[in-house]
Amino acid sequence: MNTQIGIVDSHVHVFSGETAPLFPARSYTPDLANEVMLRAHLDRISASRVVIVQPSPYGTNNEPSLNAVARLGLETAKCVIVVDPHARPCGDLTLPGVCGLRANFKTSGDADPEYCLSQLRAMGGALGQSDKILEIFAPVALLYHLRAGLSELGRPVILDHFGGLKLSSPILAEDLEKLHEVLSLGNVILKASGACRATNYAPTHAALDGIAPALFATAKGRVIWGSDWPHTGKSEHRINRPLSELEEFQDVDDVQGVADIRRWAGTANDAEEILWNTPNALFGF
Repeated sequence: MNTQIGIVDSHVHVFSGETAPLFPARSYTPDLANEVMLRAHLDRISASRVVIVQPSPYGTNNEPSLNAVARLGLETAKCVIVVDPHARPCGDLTLPGVCGLRANFKTSGDADPEYCLSQLRAMGGALGQSDKILEIFAPVALLYHLRAGLSELGRPVILDHFGGLKLSSPILAEDLEKLHEVLSLGNVILKASGACRATNYAPTHAALDGIAPALFATAKGRVIWGSDWPHTGKSEHRINRPLSELEEFQDVDDVQGVADIRRWAGTANDAEEILWNTPNALFGF
């Protein structure tokens, strides 16, 4: 694998094929994307470190993600896992390489702010006095309703995939205003991952050229990047697809994704903060 220093890919998923049981209530069945394929991806984008994020098809079975971290090595990989925050003890939290917990409210469809905040507080309680992070995938509107609670969690809170921003939103200006307000919270980190999601898989991400730099400025010093490899499919395509059918991954140019971040960052120093310095400090590399 390329050992060039300079890029941490802060958002990838690993799917081990038929070697680990899948969550029965999942919304899709993923194709194979193991750590060997992940190494090739990291080499392609010249990344030397990676954060594996537990994907929804495995539910709370973190074994595939944890096994991938072990094979890649703790100098190279960390893992954000999913647990039942009300279960005690949350044993996986103490395993090597685990750097935080994820709440995927977008995929679960949870939209009640009070319930979601109660889950986040329970997750924070499970993490105790550790310096591990919380990570949230949720629409902008939900994040806005959660903003007061986010500031009280007492630890870094990462917002996945540009905070759930969708450029196709009929109320985009309102969404941006709300997202900027959430990002003004000092413990909130913007993960500029999955730009293709925000642009609805447009051929380029140029539509973010006037938006991303402004978001980066609001969250200055609190921005990280992730590719979202291996690029799972669109949620609307899952409605009528049987779980017996594998979901194909999207064809996304992650080398261009890194170039986009460097362009939106504006300066080489700011790009280095996003791609290297901030994620290294945040995830404890």
